[in-house]
Amino acid sequence: MTAVLAGLLLGCRGIPARPASVPPEAAWGGEGPRGVFLKVDGHQGTLWQLQVWDRKGQPLGSGSFRLRGFAKARIIPEEVLGWEQGALHLKDGTWLVPEAPASK
Repeated sequence: MTAVLAGLLLGCRGIPARPASVPPEAAWGGEGPRGVFLKVDGHQGTLWQLQVWDRKGQPLGSGSFRLRGFAKARIIPEEVLGWEQGALHLKDGTWLVPEAPASK
């Protein structure tokens, strides 16, 4: 019964069921179709290591993302607005954009 109630509550909040391809450490952030499952693997300065999946478990991005906007000590799912044009958009207007590979 508790599991059923928890499932209903999650469904009411728009949090989809976790697909098998998304690891348990990833948390849901954002709302509606722009929401994502997000796993933050740490950071150095403004360079964050992220893994991002859509609600169906399809990978959207993985690797180094550069913070564009307000400095962050951590990225939490409640701050996520959604995934747009290949980048993670946060509610305060900050973006995490894929870091271009270093040219040789």
